[in-house]
Amino acid sequence: MMIFAASLWLVACGKESQPSSSSASPDAVPVRVRAAESRDLQRTVRVVGNLAGLESTTLSNRVPGTVEKIHVDVGDRVKPGTTLLEIDPTRFQLWLAEAQAAQQETLAMLGVTEVGGGADDSFDINQTAPVKKAQTELDTAKSKFDRNRPLFEQGMIKQFEFLDLESAHKVAQTALEASRDSARSLVNRIRRTKAEIALKKKDIEEAVIVAPSGVTPDGIRIDSYSITARKASVGEYLREGTALFALVADDKLKLQARVPERFLGKVTVGEKIAFQVEAYPGEKFEGTVHRIEPTVDAGNRTFLIEAIVENAEKYQRRLKPGSFVQGEIQTGIDPGCIMVPLEAVASFVGVNKIYVAGYTLPRSLPLVACAIEVTTGQQEGNWIEVRPVAGQRQLNPGDRVVIDGTTKLTDGTPVEINE
Repeated sequence: MMIFAASLWLVACGKESQPSSSSASPDAVPVRVRAAESRDLQRTVRVVGNLAGLESTTLSNRVPGTVEKIHVDVGDRVKPGTTLLEIDPTRFQLWLAEAQAAQQETLAMLGVTEVGGGADDSFDINQTAPVKKAQTELDTAKSKFDRNRPLFEQGMIKQFEFLDLESAHKVAQTALEASRDSARSLVNRIRRTKAEIALKKKDIEEAVIVAPSGVTPDGIRIDSYSITARKASVGEYLREGTALFALVADDKLKLQARVPERFLGKVTVGEKIAFQVEAYPGEKFEGTVHRIEPTVDAGNRTFLIEAIVENAEKYQRRLKPGSFVQGEIQTGIDPGCIMVPLEAVASFVGVNKIYVAGYTLPRSLPLVACAIEVTTGQQEGNWIEVRPVAGQRQLNPGDRVVIDGTTKLTDGTPVEINE
């Protein structure tokens, strides 16, 4: 055992001792010491939360019918647009054929091959066969009427003959307007039939259930989905809106966690979050903060954050949606933080103290333990950050803190340092 000789380092413990000629006090407590260190600390915010799929969806059918084919099952991986299930389309195909036949019949009545699809589409009804016929009959009646008017005026034809011609002219005019009205009705019927045909084609298209498109609302591309549930069987009759499959996009995952309100100004988009899951003890995973909820929950004084985890690219899809996570958001680096070994911190009734081995003032032997009340901060391995309470002496890197024997010490206790 030996006593460290003081060089330029002095500790003011609030006491003064009388000069002593001996190298150690007979009442000195043997202790071991370590030098306090200055470190740059990565600041973090601890969070707990859950993993969720980048997108999760339940697919259902828009059209009723009998399940004809099922192409996937639980656990399968599918790309956007992949066919999952087919409903028997026979009924829709028959309806389509019926509507198409009705359309052709109406077109034949008009004597045309096509009309516009909407009310605003220009279509000259005067070019339809019934209107052309009525127009021709009107022209003939008008011609006869016009030719016989001078003859009637000259008394060359009888009045009843002229009145018959006049009546035929008026009838032809009325017939033309009626043919135009009929043609308009037939054109509208064709347009309704065209809409019905489009709906029937849509029904046939939607009788095939496919995986949804591969882009999230904010533009993140989805490469594949995992089938998490199948709720239909071949031969089953499906009513409209029956749940068929549950899908989750898990190539990328969302880590959702709530953060205490006091950290609102410290967490920003783009920061890293390191986390662990119970399925892989001791292994650390990483995500990037993607969204921050713009409001604080008044009930629990927290706000929600979402981080994107590259599950397929970095972790071979080992992480699963629904997993509980414990993580730390990395918010920045604080330089020059004072760290001491964990065993240097003595706690009693909520008060934390460390003891620094040093000389009293005026400088003399023996060494004494100077108590400094501290608050503790971030822990790294077996070392912990300490900050002196206001009014306490400053703790500096290199100060010799007691790590063994603290239970026997009070402020000013003589100590003897063991190597």
